Amino acid sequence: MRVMNIGLKVSSHGDSKESRHAFTLIELLVVIAIIAILAAMLLPALNKAKIRAQGISCVNNMKTLGTSAIMYGSDNSDKVPGNAALQDGFASPNWVGGTFAWNTPINGQGGENPAGCETNIFYLCTGNLSDPATGKTLQGPIGPYVKAPDAYKCPADRYIGGTYKRERVRSCSANGYVGASPPGGNYRNYVKFSQFGNGLGSSDCFVYLEENPQSLNDGWFAFNAAGTGVQDLPAVNHGNASSFSYADGRAQLHKWADRFKGINAAGTQDPAWLATHGTTPK
Repeated sequence: MRVMNIGLKVSSHGDSKESRHAFTLIELLVVIAIIAILAAMLLPALNKAKIRAQGISCVNNMKTLGTSAIMYGSDNSDKVPGNAALQDGFASPNWVGGTFAWNTPINGQGGENPAGCETNIFYLCTGNLSDPATGKTLQGPIGPYVKAPDAYKCPADRYIGGTYKRERVRSCSANGYVGASPPGGNYRNYVKFSQFGNGLGSSDCFVYLEENPQSLNDGWFAFNAAGTGVQDLPAVNHGNASSFSYADGRAQLHKWADRFKGINAAGTQDPAWLATHGTTPK
């Protein structure tokens, strides 16, 4: 019987298919440059997508607040939720409680009232309405209809409060001519939903909006009703746009043209738009 001896032939030069080729420095730099170029092309698109997503989320929050206000009115004789200036929410009906500390070149400065309200969701009124420490009860909130504290906070608002070095619980405020005594007697104040249509329809009058964190204090947004000046400032968190909810329950982003694009910007179109969508002469 013949036995065959089968063996493996090994090349003295090694297997060329398994050979390794190291990157040269120039090749590595070329790869890094290509990655950097691709990143530079993609990052703006990703940033725009992020801004758009945050804007959609903020509009949804505004719609929640607007719908909750309408639900409140249906249960409370058609009344618009209370909106009092510089109140803690205990002394008079208010859609939210508490006043944040603020410091602006336009409206000066003021302190927090009561202490701790900037970071305490209790003053959003989405839970217990009574303060165990004082025994006082918040009046006139929409929190029981909103239920979710996150609805009061814009996802793009990363402002850190100076007192507690933490993000504040609220980004929005309410039209000073809706649900409250107005700052002047020459313009209409809407305290019931049935009053919309007297000069300004429910689809045109805003109720809630994002406010610039530098001027955000109470839940009462002050603006020049003649459209010739500026008081509180809207927030600009979504590509030169702010989210609004209107008295008919809808919500949308409004893109600014000039004055509200920045804290030191100038122009007359934005104050005029805000005035014509906030109230109307009697």
